[in-house]
Amino acid sequence: MTLTEAIMAVVVFSLSATSSVRLWGSSAAWSQAAAAREALASGIEADLLRRTHHLRASVARDQPAPASCEVAAAWMVSRLASGASSLPQGVRKALELVPDGGAVWLIYTAAEGQLERRRLFSAAAHGLCPVVPELPEMTDLEVGA
Repeated sequence: MTLTEAIMAVVVFSLSATSSVRLWGSSAAWSQAAAAREALASGIEADLLRRTHHLRASVARDQPAPASCEVAAAWMVSRLASGASSLPQGVRKALELVPDGGAVWLIYTAAEGQLERRRLFSAAAHGLCPVVPELPEMTDLEVGA
């Protein structure tokens, strides 16, 4: 083996070793980032389950009198806001009323907006407001006309 061949072998070996270390490092970084995202998602889901349970327990325990869907949605906002413990670090929560809809969006954002979880809570679905207005009584003459 000549000196030129030995130098070329060392260069090729060092380049392949450097590439391998870089590839391994990027794979490890990706794996850690995926684990962190999974931990954030698990924390968000746990908080969502606690809030949902608190809302359902509040509806069963102190069911408010049937009102308009907008009033019921405002009642739901207060229950959803008070129904959970602290969020994981870096997670923000927002409650948004749906205009003229009688519903509330619960929105979680994390990782600078890269991870978002939304859940729609409807007052009608929880039995807090009348879905269909009651129809007036009809006589036989009105029905057959």
